[in-house]
Amino acid sequence: MAADAPKISPADIAAGLMSVKIDGMQDLPITGLKMVKTGEQIVFMSSNGRFALYGGKLLDVWTQQEIKDLPDIDRIARRIDLSRMKLNIDDLGPVTVGRGKEAVLIFIDPRCPYCGKVMKDLQALQDRYTFNLVMVPILGQESQNIVVQLACQQASKDQKVQDSVRQRLLKQEYAGLPTDNPASCNKEPLQRAIVTAKLFGLPGVPFLIAPDGRTHSGAPESLADWLENKPAIVKAPANADKTEKKP
Repeated sequence: MAADAPKISPADIAAGLMSVKIDGMQDLPITGLKMVKTGEQIVFMSSNGRFALYGGKLLDVWTQQEIKDLPDIDRIARRIDLSRMKLNIDDLGPVTVGRGKEAVLIFIDPRCPYCGKVMKDLQALQDRYTFNLVMVPILGQESQNIVVQLACQQASKDQKVQDSVRQRLLKQEYAGLPTDNPASCNKEPLQRAIVTAKLFGLPGVPFLIAPDGRTHSGAPESLADWLENKPAIVKAPANADKTEKKP
């Protein structure tokens, strides 16, 4: 600002803000804001590094797009465009179900009942979609043990072993799994899955990402309708979120 610029009192600023006519308002999916200094430049960034306010522009760093207007929030900010992020789902060690052309990414905990509902619903949609189930342990030590055991088995190149993992997940039957950590196992896919879940700021599981980038936390009332982006039917809010959260 110029040194001789007129001084404005806080009272005048507050009065000006109170008199502003608001044409529209949208919540941004930003849970925290950090100030980042690089040389002489100051950038404000969301805590997960996705959104940046720089030079008077709000940018989606992940997809390298500018958010200019309110509709952009639904079109860009409320979606996770995996193709623009160059994220290779196979690096997360997913358990795949289905053979459809459109890919759906779902973060689950093996012991989560709402995840069980989603896994039951998706079995009728296998011809249209390929569902990538990525395991993350959020429900305590028992979940952690199950995830490690299944992830290590999933890393096997034995198709029968991988089929067994898939069936265990879909039926949520884990009896007979060892209780000790495997002596040797490539845990890198599981570690990447956990880091990615934190990066996405998962509020709980299941967490779904549709082929068009739309996200949903919790079990949709109708998985097929949600994937087709049909309007949701509003019902009574008993356990409405259908999300299993970390204790």
